[in-house]
Amino acid sequence: MADRLRLALVFHQHQPAGNFPSVFQDVTERAYAPLVATLYRHPEVKASLHFSGPLLDWLEANRPDVIGDLADLVRRGQIELLSGGYYEPVLVGVPRRDGVGQIRALSDRVHAIFGQRPLGAWLTERVWEPHLPSLLAEAGVAYTVLDDEHFLQAGLRPQELGESFVTEDQGLPVIVFPGSVKLRYLIPFRDVSQTMKELRARADEGARLVVYADDGEKFGAWPGTYQRVHKDGWLEQFFSAIAQADFIQTTTLEDAWIFQKPARRVYIPAGSYPEMAEWALEPNASKRYSQARNKLGDELSSLVAAPLWRNFLAKYPESNGLQKRMLIVSEELARRSILDASAEVRQAQQNLWRAQGNDVYWHGVFGGIYFPHLRADAYASLLKAERILSERRTAAGEQRDYDVDGYDEYIFRGNAGAVFVHVQGGAVIEWDIYASARGGRRRSTKRSGGRKSRGRSWWERPPKRRPSPSTRRCAHASVVSRSFSSTTSRAGRSSRTASAPARRSRSCSTPTTTS
Repeated sequence: MADRLRLALVFHQHQPAGNFPSVFQDVTERAYAPLVATLYRHPEVKASLHFSGPLLDWLEANRPDVIGDLADLVRRGQIELLSGGYYEPVLVGVPRRDGVGQIRALSDRVHAIFGQRPLGAWLTERVWEPHLPSLLAEAGVAYTVLDDEHFLQAGLRPQELGESFVTEDQGLPVIVFPGSVKLRYLIPFRDVSQTMKELRARADEGARLVVYADDGEKFGAWPGTYQRVHKDGWLEQFFSAIAQADFIQTTTLEDAWIFQKPARRVYIPAGSYPEMAEWALEPNASKRYSQARNKLGDELSSLVAAPLWRNFLAKYPESNGLQKRMLIVSEELARRSILDASAEVRQAQQNLWRAQGNDVYWHGVFGGIYFPHLRADAYASLLKAERILSERRTAAGEQRDYDVDGYDEYIFRGNAGAVFVHVQGGAVIEWDIYASARGGRRRSTKRSGGRKSRGRSWWERPPKRRPSPSTRRCAHASVVSRSFSSTTSRAGRSSRTASAPARRSRSCSTPTTTS
């Protein structure tokens, strides 16, 4: 047993807050529940599972049978449950206090339901920056998983990745496990024999630990996977094969953390998985990035500096506008909560955290920011939080560059509304914004000079892909100054199970062009 290759299987399950109940139901039926049931039938296979807060809440209310199976798996020591941000935020995109608070909240929730307090955490989209070890440690996290690409960017060679590693920030350590990119493309899309062949090769190279970490939606919710994985029996075959292999021993990340010391200390540069780096860039820059990696080949391609996830805030004015508006609410909540721990303030905090879910701030191949119903839910949650905080607010104005575009804006807020004046992009006046967040009558929006905005509201359109420099400010003004109604018509599908819709139409009052 001591000479066996340890295989850690990590399954990540998430549905964003504000997604349609039918999507929760469908993906649970096709992916989450069958995966849990298959694990239940194979007690010899250990695994680590992560469920985001919104999905865990839905399962507890609607699928107590799945919760019961998970509880049984936890009790018999077959699985561990991982923590993470409650509403699945990208941690580098939210204030540190909110990131720590969300992780602690999900850990508390898991402990309350299953009696086990998580020691590890799932890192949303594996978006990493060097300051995260201290944030994770502050939240009570001992270990997490990154892609092996992160470690190659730190100068390690592929044959060195069959171990765990320790990293730190300000002397606060966290263990990081390399997740195999090659296994992500093999499982479950190729024959089980090819996966076993890869694992045998890793064992022959001297690897002591191999980690597979990926989305649970791949096991039934992705196109064609329900037939392959469950009806055709791929998952059953896979679990049977690894249980019967004499060179493999499955393990949870917790057991690997306890029984296997890290190989050495590493310092990992900022980045994410390779696909994320390409998506975060403008199309021309993305093409050049891919060309540079391809020219260097597999041996050296990882040494090309990976673009940051934060580039989405430059690529999409809509993303930046929502994120900066979120920061305003978070700042006000932080001041209020110093002396006020009332139920109202806790409710405002929950609404703020809900608006920090990662899906609406970026896109992959499944829509993300292009889904209006998710963006509407995020912005409405911000307004609900602001409504609670505004009840003791004295009307006041300030001048500051809150959206960080190089120009000051004028912000006027009271307990009945708000005005955001963008001197480079026009003024938009809002009122009754809080009534709309509570499901009351819809508020009106006027541009400077009394001219009403034209076209559909911005949350009813997918964002522009590439606004030209001359149009960015106009597009940005429309983003940050329009709010949502909870009665808005919603259309679309899950950001994790559908393709991105077409580009939106323009509603800016200034003539615009796109490149």
